[in-house]
Amino acid sequence: MKVDDRQDTPPTRSVPEKDRFQELMKRAPPEPVKRPPPGAQGVRSPGVLARGSLGARAVPGTLQVAPRGAFASAEQLGRVRQGLSAEAHRLGEVRGEAHQTNQERVHQRLTALLARELARDSSPEPVTGKGESATRGAEVLPAEPPDARPTPPGTRLDGGSGPVTAGAASPGETRVQATLELIEKIEVFVRSQRPALAMRLGGALEATVEVERTGPREVALRIQGHRGPLPRENLARIQEELAARGLRLKALSSA
Repeated sequence: MKVDDRQDTPPTRSVPEKDRFQELMKRAPPEPVKRPPPGAQGVRSPGVLARGSLGARAVPGTLQVAPRGAFASAEQLGRVRQGLSAEAHRLGEVRGEAHQTNQERVHQRLTALLARELARDSSPEPVTGKGESATRGAEVLPAEPPDARPTPPGTRLDGGSGPVTAGAASPGETRVQATLELIEKIEVFVRSQRPALAMRLGGALEATVEVERTGPREVALRIQGHRGPLPRENLARIQEELAARGLRLKALSSA
């Protein structure tokens, strides 16, 4: 039996591998810096990003423009103040015009109410017969006694002529007065801007008058007499008085 006297050598592979690993580590390039994931970039405050970006862009010797701030400048505030002052002045003028228009409307309304009250208060006077109207006319224009008037020599006095003349003239005077009252009521009606009006007249006319406004200062009349149609002279007098006051008569009917 052959015995080998050589001693077993210890394994030498571990030492060279260790040295080789260290050499590889020395020869390898340094590891790159780990960058944060894309989602983690939003965690950084905007102030840090702004300072970093400004610091990176800042170049000595160049003109830097500061970003716009949230606060306005003095010039811009002055312009805004001027605009507000002009708007306040305009609103004041509009308010004044509205107040003046309201005052005019109130005045027109008051005039219309006064005209309505006047038309309501002027109620017709009751008349029993022709004798009473003649007596009222005689009281308005009393006849002078025959003895008070100077008479030329050679003339005769007729005692019955004076009262007869006064009695004959009194109905005409009352009709004229009633016509003038009717014209005044029509004029008030035109000023009140109402569309239509119906009134009842007493005295010498004794009729129902319907007035309709057909245009600016233009009316149409419909007169219905209680004792028949009015005489033509009364109708002509109404037309003349309306024309004298600047009112136009579009239509006139009497029944």
